[in-house]
Amino acid sequence: MASKRPSTHTSVKSAPFGLPPRPLGQADWLAAQSMLAEIAPDWSVELVGICTDEASLVILPEGGDDACGASFAISREAYGLRLDKVHWDEMTEVGVFASLADALDAIGASLYGWSGLWAPATVTLH
Repeated sequence: MASKRPSTHTSVKSAPFGLPPRPLGQADWLAAQSMLAEIAPDWSVELVGICTDEASLVILPEGGDDACGASFAISREAYGLRLDKVHWDEMTEVGVFASLADALDAIGASLYGWSGLWAPATVTLH
């Protein structure tokens, strides 16, 4: 009896694993809102996108004023959550995070540097 698999079978390396990431939604918006209420109550978070599959979280300083700090955008990618920072019309990628909590911690650490804002005891520095 042969124990070798025919070459027509898919190998483990080429087989897709896991489910596609779920889109950002209301629960994610609430988590970001909660973090902002603790760190920067005058800032706002919005869930924006033309459809639920393309939704992003956008975190803005009061009035969207660049003098008050940078804006942030969290978007879902196939490989994690991408965090971008926009300040004075310049967009830079902060990083890609495995969880929303990690992305929010990075935002919290960044907001801590702006005057008038304080960091909660739960912020993890990356």
